[in-house]
Amino acid sequence: MPVPAAPLVLPATAVEARLGDTVVAIAPDGSALVDPAASFEIRLPTAVRGTRVVLLDARDAVVPSNESAEVGGSASRFTLVPMEPLTPGSRFVLRVEGLDSRLVRSVDGRAFEPLAIPFRVAGEPPPAPPKKAKKKRPR
Repeated sequence: MPVPAAPLVLPATAVEARLGDTVVAIAPDGSALVDPAASFEIRLPTAVRGTRVVLLDARDAVVPSNESAEVGGSASRFTLVPMEPLTPGSRFVLRVEGLDSRLVRSVDGRAFEPLAIPFRVAGEPPPAPPKKAKKKRPR
């Protein structure tokens, strides 16, 4: 029985944050700073099926967003728009993953590891909420 091939690395042609006419390329090293109100576009040089893009915060929680996908004969493009501006000074990850399993499948059947693209949001983080004072108990 043949051993299945190990999943390939999913290449991205471009990963960008967009705000109006401003476009910021997001490198895979996590150094990109994006505007809190940006939307995101990921282009892949292969047509994929059963795939989604999610935005995760620093706690790996999914950030509510609207996503669209365009899959052509030889390429795919995903657009993700967060429903609210992102928290300034925070870290996030865009992840391209399969719907049925974590693997991304091309239309020709190849399997790819999910693609994770970290970035930071420009600005200063909001101040921490004040701590609640402890109530003293009578003795």
